[in-house]
Amino acid sequence: MTVDCKRSGVLLILVLAAALGLRLFHLGERVVWFDEANSLLVARATPAEIVDAAHDDVHSALYNLVLHFWQSVFAGETAARMLSVLTAVATVATVYFLGTRLGGPVAGLLSAGLLGLSPLHVWYSQEVRMYSVQTLLISLSFLFLLKGTREGWGNSWRIYIVCTTLAIYLQYTSIFAVLAQNVFVIICRRKDPRTVRCWVLSQCAVALLFAPCLPLLWWQTTRVTGRSWIQPLELRQILGFISLFSGAYLGDTRSRALSFLLTIMALVTAICILCRKRENRETACLLIPWFGLPIILLSVISLRQNLFLPRTLVYTTPGLVLLMGCALGRTENGIERWVGALMVMALVSANTFALRNYYSTDNPWIKSDLREGAHEVAGEFRAGDVIVHSSQFTYRPFQYYLGDRVVEGVVRQSEKLSHLFAVIGDGHLPQNVTDFRRIWLVLYPDFKNQGFDEEVRQWMDAHHHFVRVLRSSPTLFVGLYERQGSELVPVVE
Repeated sequence: MTVDCKRSGVLLILVLAAALGLRLFHLGERVVWFDEANSLLVARATPAEIVDAAHDDVHSALYNLVLHFWQSVFAGETAARMLSVLTAVATVATVYFLGTRLGGPVAGLLSAGLLGLSPLHVWYSQEVRMYSVQTLLISLSFLFLLKGTREGWGNSWRIYIVCTTLAIYLQYTSIFAVLAQNVFVIICRRKDPRTVRCWVLSQCAVALLFAPCLPLLWWQTTRVTGRSWIQPLELRQILGFISLFSGAYLGDTRSRALSFLLTIMALVTAICILCRKRENRETACLLIPWFGLPIILLSVISLRQNLFLPRTLVYTTPGLVLLMGCALGRTENGIERWVGALMVMALVSANTFALRNYYSTDNPWIKSDLREGAHEVAGEFRAGDVIVHSSQFTYRPFQYYLGDRVVEGVVRQSEKLSHLFAVIGDGHLPQNVTDFRRIWLVLYPDFKNQGFDEEVRQWMDAHHHFVRVLRSSPTLFVGLYERQGSELVPVVE
């Protein structure tokens, strides 16, 4: 299967335009949720404060620093999301160049097209977090690793070192991708002294450049990750993650069995096609560990403490689409070509269906009415008012949307995160109750404290005068009360 250079360039532009359109589509419907609010609030601080706040995070400060400088030029919620959108489209282009280098223009175009349609990649391309940037850096790392092993020491290895180091700084699970690269070099390049020498030098350079972050990583490992709220790892989590590559999307409540089977079938088909010929095995040795090893390693680590979250493995998506693209691009006989084409068509159909559902289905987590609720409260807020939140999951988004224009706080404080709270505030309600005449109560179902929102409302009904409901939905309640008595909110241990 061949495509001339001019035609492949035109098709690449179309693929990139489609990828950009899918990531801009319904972008405005995404509403800032808790993690995004934390990033946006921290990014408003000074660089020194951002670095210090990382002591209460599970990531380094790099993404929030990048967001800080990005927002200093491009302010606003949509602009913040555009950082992820643009890096996602750049990842699609990078996958094209990787696929072209591994299997020709057809492989590159197919791989780029499949990534452009990936629901998992689209989801995190619209989020104000580091995962889209991380996926770009990992993809560039693999691209320049491949170029370096074929060209010898030079700029490719230097760019590889920079991209790999930045990826690990952005998200520590990037180290699994580096281990996958080690597998590739050991299997396919161990007999090439020049490549081995360049590889050892590059790994030492990455280790030295990451060394300044080791004290922070140790601090986070011993003091932060131990507070994980995630339930013990279950097999369905891993199977559910695999289903996200073909026909399912995050938040999908339907059975994902068919999507899981389709992903496995596509994976097995691609591996069988590539491994049939010796000249394709190098490609397989690069891409199979890229996709599979991070999933395996994170699953093993999560047996002790569950850290298995889809967002930490978004960067495996290019590995799978490249497997499919290169397999079909390398087919020669009719049977292989038809089988590969059918699998690609099945993936495209399934992911198109998943994207349609993602865009059209209400999601209480990322498409909530928090932004509308915050703006409605702001429109009626006046001197002597206070906003009381039952959960930090509304407090931080409200804090982002309303800023310093209002007085607000949360009834039950979360963990004591002194470094983070020094930068974005601790959410404590004011002590002088007599300063307030009206209370805006904001209730939200908190999965960490189930039923607590109803307990707070019952207490408020018993101790204050209820005036009216401003907003009531399955996920958000905003009500107005007139203060009565000396206590503002219930006392919670």
